[in-house]
Amino acid sequence: MMRPEVKPPVRPASHLDRALDCEEAIEPGLMQLVAAAEAAGWDRAEIWPALISVAVNQIKADIENDRLEADLRTARIARLLFPDG
Repeated sequence: MMRPEVKPPVRPASHLDRALDCEEAIEPGLMQLVAAAEAAGWDRAEIWPALISVAVNQIKADIENDRLEADLRTARIARLLFPDG
């Protein structure tokens, strides 16, 4: 399967319509994925909940990774400030 092209952002991160722009940029690729899943024998009643579950799990993983990175930064700073502690 070809990798779908995703248009890059055209507005600054602070722009109110940036999230909508992102949706529009990823929708064609998402629909290609749905079509490929259907062609493989899955139906949309299975595909959409699976996509939502994958998205939620990725969000949770991103949050946990951010927490871990913050904890590691704190530990590195503490080690610099208190090398004997």
